[in-house]
Amino acid sequence: MTMHVERFRIGFQDTDSTARVYFTSYVRWFDIAFIEYLRRNNVVFDSVGGLVQNGERLDKTLVIGEYGCRIMKPSKYDDLVEVHVNIRETTNKVVTVDFVLKDAGDGEELASGWIKYVCVSLENKRSAEFPKMLKEMFERGRR
Repeated sequence: MTMHVERFRIGFQDTDSTARVYFTSYVRWFDIAFIEYLRRNNVVFDSVGGLVQNGERLDKTLVIGEYGCRIMKPSKYDDLVEVHVNIRETTNKVVTVDFVLKDAGDGEELASGWIKYVCVSLENKRSAEFPKMLKEMFERGRR
């Protein structure tokens, strides 16, 4: 069961000289879909990149620590696609999120990938434990 779905129309800026999607666009879409999942759960980034949950500043942020992507079928300009988001694993400092990119019309899988987001303290710029409310939100998302 998919936890969150975000739709995109592939724009000219997402493609290379062959009008196919440029490989870095996939990871950008994955990240945007995860940010929209956070937003739907009342977690946003403030103007300096800090996390705010239900109006409360957390003095933490999320950074991409590692990612991967596998393209099964090329996408092209003007295709309508969906990114399906699921939480794979949560530790005290890292959440691993899985993504599947599908054709919005026929549901065919076009690409899949994952991103490991690391919780970082805004104070000392080092990895830090997730605030309790945020970790609980990620763990609920795995069910």
